[in-house]
Amino acid sequence: MKKFIDICQFVLVLMGLMICGLFVTSLIGLLPLHGNAMQWGIISAQNILAFIFPALLTWKMCFKVNPFKAIESDKYPSVKMIGITLLIYIVGMPALNQIVYWNQEMSLPEVFSGFEEWCRNMEDQAEALTKDLLGSTNLLPTIINILLIGVLTGIGEEFFFRGAFQRMLIWCRVNHHAAIWIAATVFSALHFQFFGFIPRLLLGAFFGYIYWWSGNIWINAFAHALNNSLVIVSTWCINKGFLSEEFDMMGVSEGGLPVSAIISCVLVAAIIYILHQRGVLSGKAKLPAEIPSNSLENATESK
Repeated sequence: MKKFIDICQFVLVLMGLMICGLFVTSLIGLLPLHGNAMQWGIISAQNILAFIFPALLTWKMCFKVNPFKAIESDKYPSVKMIGITLLIYIVGMPALNQIVYWNQEMSLPEVFSGFEEWCRNMEDQAEALTKDLLGSTNLLPTIINILLIGVLTGIGEEFFFRGAFQRMLIWCRVNHHAAIWIAATVFSALHFQFFGFIPRLLLGAFFGYIYWWSGNIWINAFAHALNNSLVIVSTWCINKGFLSEEFDMMGVSEGGLPVSAIISCVLVAAIIYILHQRGVLSGKAKLPAEIPSNSLENATESK
């Protein structure tokens, strides 16, 4: 019961601070900014005020601990783990692209036609906004997009969903597999894009497992930033004519057996299995030093 109360308290404070951050972010619309400058301001404020600050403040307010230690951001990332993350991400890309294609092509039963139309409209609005933001062929706006949409968003969302939400569940003795998938589900759901829900859920789980295996928030923040930045760079290359518009369909089978996706899945599973057997991928995420590893009650009673 106490664990449940701790979880509820943490979630309520975290979401409350996030809503406050989003409210302050909305005030940017009152500033004399236009076009990309307005969007960049909103993205910056949202990540700092609605994701990063709430993640850190909630740890301090609820458990009275050093938040940087709590989310495991107080140490340098392992070069070896960065390499493993890159390998898994690159090998798994054809499978992810196939799942993105299937999710986008999904059609709901007639009884849910109204919901499907609403979801499609939301997707179209998000796509139009993304095209406006990433439509420039100039280098400077692209670099700014990488820094804000790629790097800052990667850090902000990982601090919030993995460093705060997932980490708190594990702290409260929820099984780490359950914690990873719960956090990934919330992560995907809060993007409000139904026709991208499944691939984003899988990406969230990937980031969560990288966090668990590495015990360092900067590794999964790197993976998240890499994923976002590759979208920006590939879009810029397509706009410049350096890449074909079919680049995003790499490894996708529009009909028949998805051979590339199957091979991709098998290779990813083999890599993870081999590295796990060798002890390279094992849970390294520990409770902060201030918290006795055998009892959460001592921590909460000392508040």
